[in-house]
Amino acid sequence: MTVLAVGVGIDPSGVDLDDLLDPDEVRRIERRFMPDFSVSAHLDQWDVAMTVMAGLAAALVDVLIVRIPRDVVYLGLYSQEGSPLTKLLQNSSVGHDNWLSHWAKVSYDHVNTQVASIVVEGSGPRTHRLLTFGHDPLLGLVVGTIDIMRGGMTAVDKFGVLQVSGTFGSTEFNPFVALATQITHILSDGFTEMAVPAPGWTLLDFAHFRSFGSRDRTVAELARWMYLKGYDSRHFLTMSTSIAALETCLRTYWIVRRELDPAFAAQIDREGMIAGSHHIGDHPRFQAMAFGAYAIAVAANAGKIAVYHGNPLVLNYAEWLGFIRAAYKFAQGRAVSPTDVLIRAGLGNAEALSRGWPDLDLGDPAFPGADLRPVDSTESAGAQP
Repeated sequence: MTVLAVGVGIDPSGVDLDDLLDPDEVRRIERRFMPDFSVSAHLDQWDVAMTVMAGLAAALVDVLIVRIPRDVVYLGLYSQEGSPLTKLLQNSSVGHDNWLSHWAKVSYDHVNTQVASIVVEGSGPRTHRLLTFGHDPLLGLVVGTIDIMRGGMTAVDKFGVLQVSGTFGSTEFNPFVALATQITHILSDGFTEMAVPAPGWTLLDFAHFRSFGSRDRTVAELARWMYLKGYDSRHFLTMSTSIAALETCLRTYWIVRRELDPAFAAQIDREGMIAGSHHIGDHPRFQAMAFGAYAIAVAANAGKIAVYHGNPLVLNYAEWLGFIRAAYKFAQGRAVSPTDVLIRAGLGNAEALSRGWPDLDLGDPAFPGADLRPVDSTESAGAQP
């Protein structure tokens, strides 16, 4: 650098490398090469702007499309309009005796209260899917498959008591056939009049605590009321549209900026290497953006509940599940061992330095400006060789 500076008539003693670079560029270089003991993500103004936009996009979809499952007059005072998408799915319902249901007969599909040696209080044509674990799209993958294999039923009665029957139906010893039957049965019931509960919703049957509303409903009773009002798997698909909007915004931004901004691409590659991430979803910078966007989305949903006078049907269950998942991944991504972080950072620095510094053309008019004092000709002549 000194030789180049003298060659163009610049006094090297008056040159500060930091003055030759933009302050943001100096900070970026320092973050890149200075050692750290933990995984971190530095969001710039574009990242923050997109995080806010993605959260607001999810909130807008929640307000305009998700709404509530169906038209209701809440508390007998407030007329509230249902979701147009959920209404479309409800109007496309098929009969419970559709062709798929004939192929996927299961032991736990009983609507009566008395089943073999157990009594499931509260079970009936409109509620038995909420009370049986096999009809839960998430829990049924395990419990329902086991019930099919053993020819029994696992349920929760209206008092929150777990009821497990013995074998009273045909058994299936092949776990893969049992799992295929379980998935097929959920598909056969998913678009009938009562559909199936939202994933994991059956667990709320155990929540017989707290009292809400003028009727002092417990959490379990409230969950049951919501299901009967259309808060089921079809509305869960509608709720998922807000998540789709959020994720689409973030991932599109990520991919497009990576293609158009080489500096951004280099930075996220290094951050990903230090964190040990191999996909967009486990990159620390993306996790920070996703966590922020979901936080905005669920905050907006909480505000929406207040605007709807506390109607629990307004709760965007899918969004809150997404927020919990994003928070978990954000915390998990920062639990990397400090030793691993230092090792990966050192390897990254060695790789970057092995490529050498880029060529600098000090005579280029576009070279970053600084207060560079030309060397006086007489001063140069009297300089010591």
